[in-house]
Amino acid sequence: MPDLKRLQWYRGSLPKSIWMVFLTSIFLIPALAYEQQVNLSTYIDSNPRENIDNIESTIGLKARGLLRFTHDTGNASYYGSILGQGFIEPALFLDSKVVMNAEVGTHYKIISSYYFFADLKTFQKLYFDELQKSGRTTLSVSVNRFKSHKLQQVLGLKKTKAHIDYGTLFKFSDQRMFVKFTRLITPVFQAELLFQFGRVDYDDYPARVLRGSSLIFSNTQNQQDITRTMGIHIKHMGKMIWGASVNFEDIQSNSVLAESQIWSAKLYASGRLSERVFYHVVLNGMKKDYAQTEVLEITPYRDPEENIQNQFHVQLERLIQPSRVLYIQYSYIKNETVFNHWFYKKYLIETGIKLTL
Repeated sequence: MPDLKRLQWYRGSLPKSIWMVFLTSIFLIPALAYEQQVNLSTYIDSNPRENIDNIESTIGLKARGLLRFTHDTGNASYYGSILGQGFIEPALFLDSKVVMNAEVGTHYKIISSYYFFADLKTFQKLYFDELQKSGRTTLSVSVNRFKSHKLQQVLGLKKTKAHIDYGTLFKFSDQRMFVKFTRLITPVFQAELLFQFGRVDYDDYPARVLRGSSLIFSNTQNQQDITRTMGIHIKHMGKMIWGASVNFEDIQSNSVLAESQIWSAKLYASGRLSERVFYHVVLNGMKKDYAQTEVLEITPYRDPEENIQNQFHVQLERLIQPSRVLYIQYSYIKNETVFNHWFYKKYLIETGIKLTL
């Protein structure tokens, strides 16, 4: 039974945190208030393999299921969700995949104005093609101080472990300390300032160093990046929800190919066109400047599909019943491939129905 052996092998290779999230959810869901949602849709992907040339499009079917739960006590709240998605592409069947997102978390009142937050998230993706897979799991903890109803201060730590296994396994961890300040300027308008300091360690992936004029793998050290990030986010929460954010990240590394500076921006808006029609618009942009601009090199631990760099997205929803929504959405994406400085482009058109059970 080779299929059963493959399934058992894949189950054993999943991070323990995935099973922790899953089992916690299974035990807690019967006792908590929860929401169930199902999406069925069809889509067109103009470039499913993220190629620069030899581009071929495909039509696919997508099924999406969401289960979300919450529970509040006097001083604590608990929450979680499980989101599963299946993408079937009949013409390019081996590019079909299954994606899972799961999350559990809590926040607890320590003393007056001080709260403890903890959150565990995991994302896993499995392709039908030889069970190639990738994923990441993030644990974050923080202490939040609500100085008043208008001002919030956050100090926290976040650690992510990631893996990409497309025939060769690449693993890395990302740990960061963050400080965040949120200010309510008016009853419907808030501003947020974020600072992050972090380090990324790559397992079994040597740093690339210059030896004279040659670029070689180091024999003594794996790649390690030091990151510094600053961001600002403004948000309006009236009848129309809209916001904008700008982030700057500086990456210093012992691998000369990784040193870079990144500017990113995001604009978004959601609102109502009529009593039953809603819209959502998102615009993402990113500019990445490498220190070594003349070197073209592969970065095998990057999964381009997970990092949306440049994107325009618009979605229209038509409310049929309180539990039934028809939608259509369009996305244009321009992402860096696993090769530095090389970008692929594609568009996605999707239409379907969203059911709340």
